[in-house]
Parts: sequence; structure tokens; C-alpha cells
Amino acid sequence: MADEEVKEEDAPAKAGNTKVIIIGVLAAAILSAAVVGGTLYFVMGQDGDDAASTEETEDGEEVAEEEAPLEPPRYHSMDPKFVVSFRDQRSARFMQFSIEVMARNKDVITLIEDHSPAVRSSLLMLFDNQTYEEMSTREGKQKLLDEVIVDINTTLKKVTGEEELVASFEAAYFTSFVIQ
Repeated sequence: MADEEVKEEDAPAKAGNTKVIIIGVLAAAILSAAVVGGTLYFVMGQDGDDAASTEETEDGEEVAEEEAPLEPPRYHSMDPKFVVSFRDQRSARFMQFSIEVMARNKDVITLIEDHSPAVRSSLLMLFDNQTYEEMSTREGKQKLLDEVIVDINTTLKKVTGEEELVASFEAAYFTSFVIQ
């Protein structure tokens, strides 16, 4: 009889513990959902504020302007390697290097492939004007890469006849570089 009284008292305690466990699990699930939601909110750019910019019209009204997402970068190797000798040197000096250029439009890559002789010829003229002293420094090499982009874009505009060539090369990279 004493055992029956103990069992009846344990039943309400177990029911109370079950409620506490269920409430704890629900609270943990809600907290986890809030953490995940908050993280996504901040990682995804806070409701796309970065995806759209506003432009003011003549009337003073703001109009949202959608920016197109950037295409992934595409690279093109300017093979074969370039070999250029330096002028006005007491000893024979030359540089040999490989360049890859980057564009985000596959049509621009096709343009450089189609007009490769004109582009390479123009680049060789650019490289021929370099000095050993300039090419021995990091700043000189970076300046040359910047000039390569301008030269390629100018050459493509000239050979295609499209003055308003929208898509163009954005960057150039040395993939090998030797000065002797």
C-alpha cells in the first residue's frame, strides 16, 4: 500500500518534467531559427540593399535602378610567351613573360582570339618601349599590366570598329616573368 502511494506521487512529477523538456526543446529550436535567420539576413546583404541603387529624376523622385549581377571572370592566356630585348644596354638583356587577361564576357574572349595577331602586334610595340630599370621594380611591372589592359581594349575597338565597345578586359596578370 505504501508502494502504491509512492507510484501515484511520481506520475505528476514525471508529467511536469516532460513539459519542461518539451518547452526547453521548443525554446532551443526557436533560438536556433533566430540565429540562422539573423545570420542569413546579414550575410545576404540586408534585404538586397546592395543590389539596387537609386537615381533621382528631374522631378526629385527617386527611382530604383537594378544592377546586373557580375558574370564570373574568364581568363585568356596570351600564348606564346613574349620575349623582348632592352635597348641601349651595354650588355644583352631581355625579358620573357607570359600574360593572362581577364574579362567577364565570353564574347570579349572570342574577340581577342579572333584578332590575336593585331593584339599581339600592338602589345609587342608596347613592350619594346620598356626599360630594364622600370621592369626591375614592382611598380614598373604593375604599370605595364595597366598599360596592357588599355592597349588591348584600344586595339579591339580599332579593329572591330566599335568605338562604344561596352564589354572589355578588366585585368592582366603575369603568369611567368624572367629578366636576364
